[in-house]
Amino acid sequence: MATLPLALGRAAAVLTVLAAVAACDGTVDGGPVETEGPPPGTTTPAVTQSPVPARSFNATGLRLCEHRELVPLAALSLTVRREDPTPPPAAPGAACLFEMETADGHEANFRVEASTPASVEEAVQLYGIARQGASMRREGGLESIGDEAEAYTRQSQPGFKYAEHMAQARESNLVVQVWLAVGGDEFVPTELLAQETVKALRRTLTLVPTA
Repeated sequence: MATLPLALGRAAAVLTVLAAVAACDGTVDGGPVETEGPPPGTTTPAVTQSPVPARSFNATGLRLCEHRELVPLAALSLTVRREDPTPPPAAPGAACLFEMETADGHEANFRVEASTPASVEEAVQLYGIARQGASMRREGGLESIGDEAEAYTRQSQPGFKYAEHMAQARESNLVVQVWLAVGGDEFVPTELLAQETVKALRRTLTLVPTA
């Protein structure tokens, strides 16, 4: 089985210090609003505006191996040989690695991972660690997916032509990563891999329940 593109072990070590990271406060100044003053002799109580809390997700217990519709079996003529439901090492959540082979017997792998740290701040840190640990070429941001999302790609030749594509997204405290790698006599087009990983990314974001 090929080595996953993310430095997940290193991410687990780094996340141990996340509890020491202070949360950042943001304020928005909408400008002064002109109103009529209160009648003489009366006072106006102070009004405190509380920010709308972000949605909180909990992926613990989610059985991603049961969602084979995420895997591009028909699109790439793949056959699943083994499933590994080992959860993410860096944060609470769920994952599944599908070990597969192509119609001509080449290696293929598909991993989907949903991590739900305790806070948005920790999720932002986890998302950034994954970016820094990725040994793939960054393709760019993905629009209209979560709060932030991006994609990576790589081609190598370990005795055959091996094409990889990874997409990750963060929404509130949820971080989802999808990795697809397919071997062959020729490289699978990046556009096809991207289409399937982004589709699975969007679908996985909808599968994780809120806490």
